[in-house]
Amino acid sequence: MTEFYNKFSTFLKQKYGERVRKICLDAGFTCPNCSADGKEGCIYCRNDSFSRHENLEYNVAKQMSKGIEFARGRMNIKKYIAYFQASTNTFAPATTLKSYYEQALSFENVVGISISTRPDCLSLNVIRLINDLSKKTDVWIELGLQTSHNKSLDLINRGHTYEDFIKAVHQLQKLNVRICTHLMLGLPGEGRNEMMETAKRIADLNIHEVKLHPVLILKETKLEKLFQNNSFNSLTLQEYATVAVDFISKLPSDMVIQRLTAEAPKPMLVAPAWSMNKLAVLNAINKEFQIRGFYQGKNCSTLE
Repeated sequence: MTEFYNKFSTFLKQKYGERVRKICLDAGFTCPNCSADGKEGCIYCRNDSFSRHENLEYNVAKQMSKGIEFARGRMNIKKYIAYFQASTNTFAPATTLKSYYEQALSFENVVGISISTRPDCLSLNVIRLINDLSKKTDVWIELGLQTSHNKSLDLINRGHTYEDFIKAVHQLQKLNVRICTHLMLGLPGEGRNEMMETAKRIADLNIHEVKLHPVLILKETKLEKLFQNNSFNSLTLQEYATVAVDFISKLPSDMVIQRLTAEAPKPMLVAPAWSMNKLAVLNAINKEFQIRGFYQGKNCSTLE
């Protein structure tokens, strides 16, 4: 099958010589955007929508053990990346972070660590810790951005600016780590022009990877209220496929696409319903690539 974009699974297989599984971890961290007095968090966010470890009391070792057991037993995968996914995984003292990270890395055949965080949560001590980790194992730092437009960041109550993101990227580019940026397509107030401008800006930053997904409207969020009041509409599947293909075509061909969609537990999801069918989403995107004759990098204007 023709690959229209640079898939993360392909990258990992080429790098490690076989399939690699990310083991998702929840260490019980919180977020500076909703833990401080008066801060209510991003308008779309429910941290429990992607945490699956409520009964493990945030025990990283237990989560790693269960994740590896599943990957090895059900999928016959023998190499792993410890993925600190839930909430802001650098929002704690560096000594605490070090303990959690080392627990995850202590397992056999763990080839790397992926740390999901925010661009405003990289203190000097955290940067030093990340640098130390990078001398022992492969490190990914996943920075949540969602959009490059400060007006939109303010509207969704992100609690940081695009300039904060640029500063974080420049800090991390001094280290031997891979940088992955999280982006949402279809945010309130953004049309095609805004999303394509974000694609152009990300393409120019010389980062390694991106994660894209549609905006998910979850119950008990401020975004749900906007949706119910007809102040915001989610993208249709065809609209998402079209804008995702346009976006990817503007990225450098060597940038890795870690993800192209996202899912939430069905009881939490308000819209879009089509996001529950991951295969259908990926098929729609591939079909759009094929029909239009597009591929990653086709419309990239970044100078080599």
